[in-house]
Amino acid sequence: MPDIEIHKIRRNLKSIPPVIWMLLSIIIIFSITGKNFLSYRNLLNLLKQASPFLILAIGETMAILVGGIDLSIGFVMSFSSVIVALSMQAGVPVLPAILLGIFTGGLCGLVNGVVVAKWKVPYFIATYGMGSIVLGFGSLLTGGVSVPALDRGFRFISDGNVLSIPMVLIIAISVFFFAKLLIGKTSYGINMYGLGGNREALFLSGVNIVKAETLVFTFIGLLAGLSGVIFAARSASGHPSYGVGWEFDSVAATIIGGNSFSEGKGNINKTVLGVFFIQILKNGLNISGVSPQIQSFLVGSVVVIAISADVMIKNRE
Repeated sequence: MPDIEIHKIRRNLKSIPPVIWMLLSIIIIFSITGKNFLSYRNLLNLLKQASPFLILAIGETMAILVGGIDLSIGFVMSFSSVIVALSMQAGVPVLPAILLGIFTGGLCGLVNGVVVAKWKVPYFIATYGMGSIVLGFGSLLTGGVSVPALDRGFRFISDGNVLSIPMVLIIAISVFFFAKLLIGKTSYGINMYGLGGNREALFLSGVNIVKAETLVFTFIGLLAGLSGVIFAARSASGHPSYGVGWEFDSVAATIIGGNSFSEGKGNINKTVLGVFFIQILKNGLNISGVSPQIQSFLVGSVVVIAISADVMIKNRE
């Protein structure tokens, strides 16, 4: 084979994102070790489980692309599940209760945005503080126990189908394309990348930096609220700690997918790959009979290695 063709093949292989190779590797491994891994039921369940996680990870990606991080989204997701469940328990109809849950997430995001954009509090401190506040408030409202959300219409979000397609998957796909359009075709996206890439140039172009960043975090909160609603429908209850830890998985999905902390560059397409990697990894370990303790160790190790590799690669460039 001519050298020029070999060089072309190598160049094409190098252009394939590492997460693709990682995905192929774990799919092959789990196809061998888990006899039901490739079954229709398991794959459908995997997609349904990934849906609220994808919505949350899209929000986290936005936080990272503006040069920050949001450590509150898992807590806000949990708090929103509590609000929607308590609302229905109090007699609020399903649709207003859902909107209230999403609005709750947006309000938390708005507060995050004001604190980091206007008051200049570091992202880590502001968002982690918000997470602690809503976790505590949610625990006070519920007494630390689950709040039932058994309405059949509400459960349709997680269990229903439209033209044989799970409703939860339709919601996740719709959110993905809406976010993609918002980021790629509107001033929201231009400002978001400007915040992460060159704030001074964005300011000199006449953009209100505080307003732009506050808007980004408000939208992140709305996505966290929607994830909380979906998770409440799936579990038929709300609980103040359902989503605790998901914020770190969302960060991991963003970085593993190929986005970076340091550049203010990337897109949610990459995040989708990261989400599927983490979800398939967890699902495959579970199907293969790996104990929860070892699962936690393996998933954590993969995340640390992936993020460390991202940092080292960026330092070399």
